[in-house]
Amino acid sequence: MELKDILYDAISQYGEQRLVSDIAQGESSEAIQAIIEHCFAQIDEDEKSSPEMNGALAEGLMHYLLTISLIPSQRKTVMGQIEIDIAVPDTKTLATSPKDVVVVIFPKSDDVKVIQEYIDKIKTVQPNLGNIWVVSEVETIPNVKTYSLKKDNLTFTNIVNDLIGFTSNKKQSKFKIFRITEN
Repeated sequence: MELKDILYDAISQYGEQRLVSDIAQGESSEAIQAIIEHCFAQIDEDEKSSPEMNGALAEGLMHYLLTISLIPSQRKTVMGQIEIDIAVPDTKTLATSPKDVVVVIFPKSDDVKVIQEYIDKIKTVQPNLGNIWVVSEVETIPNVKTYSLKKDNLTFTNIVNDLIGFTSNKKQSKFKIFRITEN
């Protein structure tokens, strides 16, 4: 089974409406953990430690979570010559007001040098290191916020709550509406 299919199966098993409701109630951490654990149960043992697989899983789940939570974002874009995985809210704001934008990157490597080179490129468009968030198994990346999918340090579960907190005092968040319906 492909990773995309595994991810959507996990989301389906959890339930989209339940996930939306959990996010709206500030309980996204538990939902994200359940989805990741479901995915890891379906993934081959060898691939669970693969930085490429972990990065692809985190990025795919993040794209889905941003969509259903209606957090404004721009995904898979290029600014100048720099590839940006996700900009919250967008690269237009990044160009004019970097302090109001989080750039989330998913380096598909566990080589600290490769990750640092990627961060150095991102710093040319996002000079605020605190607004560069890295989803990686490497936990010792200095000066940037790092999220992990490791079972013993599953900090990735907090990323949606952190993004909601970041955007809550920004202009873009005034019109944010969660898609919640009655069951």
